[in-house]
Amino acid sequence: MRPIIGFWREFRTAFEKSLEGMRSDEFLMAWKGSAARTKRYEEHVLPEVAQQMGLRFKKEEFKVDYTMCEVDSSGNAVPLVFVESENNAQSAGHEIRKLACLHAPLKVLVVCAEWSNEPGDWGHRGYRKRLTDEWAGQINAHNAVWPSASVTGVIVAEWNRTLRYYSQALGPRGEIVDPHECFFDRDIKQ
Repeated sequence: MRPIIGFWREFRTAFEKSLEGMRSDEFLMAWKGSAARTKRYEEHVLPEVAQQMGLRFKKEEFKVDYTMCEVDSSGNAVPLVFVESENNAQSAGHEIRKLACLHAPLKVLVVCAEWSNEPGDWGHRGYRKRLTDEWAGQINAHNAVWPSASVTGVIVAEWNRTLRYYSQALGPRGEIVDPHECFFDRDIKQ
């Protein structure tokens, strides 16, 4: 079994590698709407991540958007990563609660949000702190009742002046265990 924080970093690196391989026109197509973004993750990004990690990619297993499984010698697929994709970060709390109820070493939320807190990016200074605090509280509350040593990774897509992807990972008590900030920043003309 891989160390959990290393497992998260392997996932994030594979996600970044998949983004790096996309052309500008593919980003433009994906950002035409929520369904197009979800389709891009479902048909290209996440299958590539699973392949790079040596896992089998599955959709809508256990009412979870995506699952990545290790397959044993008998063909049993054991979930190691659960992924929920939500286009509206303001309502992603239910996705975090769902992930917190599942047992796997890694759970990942992929979401769109006004995340940056850089002056001038957003008038309200971004939603990073408020959403991180909300999600951390939910993870901690679930873990207090049903302990799990898992990591919950969060990947946030944001398109303002440029298309950016941010990431962070939260430990079992909601503490930030990997504060990796912006890992992808590309100027794509709309």
